[in-house]
Order: sequence, then structure tokens, then C-alpha cells
Amino acid sequence: MSEDSNDALVDELNTDNAENQAWLVKVPKFLVDHWMSRGADAEIGKLYFKSSNLSLTISGTTNENEEFQLATTPVIESNPLKIFSEDKENALALEGSVGLKCDIRMNVDSKGYRELCRGRSESYNTKTRQSKTLEGHQTSIFKNHNPIKPTVSTLAAVMKTKKQEDKRERMAEDELVDLLFHLFEEKTYWDLKSLISRTEQPQAWLKQVLERICILNKRGPHRNYYEIKSEYKNNSKQSDLKD
Repeated sequence: MSEDSNDALVDELNTDNAENQAWLVKVPKFLVDHWMSRGADAEIGKLYFKSSNLSLTISGTTNENEEFQLATTPVIESNPLKIFSEDKENALALEGSVGLKCDIRMNVDSKGYRELCRGRSESYNTKTRQSKTLEGHQTSIFKNHNPIKPTVSTLAAVMKTKKQEDKRERMAEDELVDLLFHLFEEKTYWDLKSLISRTEQPQAWLKQVLERICILNKRGPHRNYYEIKSEYKNNSKQSDLKD
């Protein structure tokens, strides 16, 4: 791109709001759905500042007194996040930068959190495959059919198809995080194999999410076992038993 083109782009960028600071907040899907159903002009909640802690109450729920915690993440100053906008005329504007990053978390000791985890666990464990009994005329088709002796190539194709069918479906990140928090309420330490079994998630995707909220012990009695990072731990009692 020529210098003239670069100058043109700079001239077209509105920087009136460049000094503004904004929050980048990761919101759970169930909360996004609730807010979307409230309408554009409805109050969505109230934010509370208590010492160094941030909390949020949600409007329009059965329990408006329930508080959600905002877990903050440090912003890397050497790699700032900028916010841009574009209007209908394709005019660009720099709206500011991200001054705070945080995740909205439910209180793990609350009734609402337990109900949410229970509902998701039931949904994850519900079988989606159904068996169907064939009618008489349909079974006769198979009886009169002369099966072809499978070859190595056809067997390989069948096994490949079966492997694809059995491939674990990747869960949304916020749902997986909530499920992991629920599991780490049961006990403090988990190995990867057990977590794969309980979450039914692809190993690579599960490890990626675990790296964000957990630490992997490299030595000691809990070597190769995951535990929740200190900033996500709660005061509830957890069992130290391994699988």
C-alpha cells in the first residue's frame, strides 16, 4: 500500500473517542439469551463495587438478589486491545481501548448455579440416538438381499465412518467452563483421562479450556493432575480423592 493510501486511511479514521476506556466482558450463553429476550431498552442488571471485588445482579430473573461475580484478567499493556466502529457510510472510528477484561461467573454455592449445572448434566447425558423397529416388508428386503463380502478397503471405510460418527461434539466454551467448575466442586484434583470421560469433550479442546482455568501439577503427590487456579477457587469443601 502506498504512503498516499496510508495517509488517506488515517485522515478518514475518527479518533475523537480514542482516549475512552471500555470493559471487555465474557458473558455465559444463558445470560446472553436472557438479556436478548429483555429488549433493547430494558434494564439488564446492576453492577456493584465492593472493595476490590465486582459483582452483578440480573434484572428480570426469578431471583434478582443473586449475585454474579466478575473475575478480572490483567490487560497486557504491551499488546493493547483497540475498539473500532463502522457506520452505514463505512466511516471508521477509533472508539477507545480495553481497560479491563473479566468473565461473569455465578456463585458456585448458589441454588441457581446448582440448578444450571444439574440441567446441563442431564442434557449432556441424554442419549440422542434412537432405535426404530422395522416393519415386516422392510425386514424382508434385508432377508432377500445377498450381502457382499467386505474387502479390506470397505472395512476401512466403515471404520472411518464409525470413527467420525463417534467423534465427540465440541461444547461451547462457557458451557464447558461451567461444567468443569461443577466437577471441581466434587473434588480438588482431576486427571485428564477422567475429565475427558466426564465431559465427553475432544482432548485438544478440553486441554485448551483447562489451561485457562486450571494449573497442571508437574510434581508432588498430585503430579499430572489438574486443579482450579487460585483466582477461581471458592470456599466450598472439595474432596481430595482421586479417581
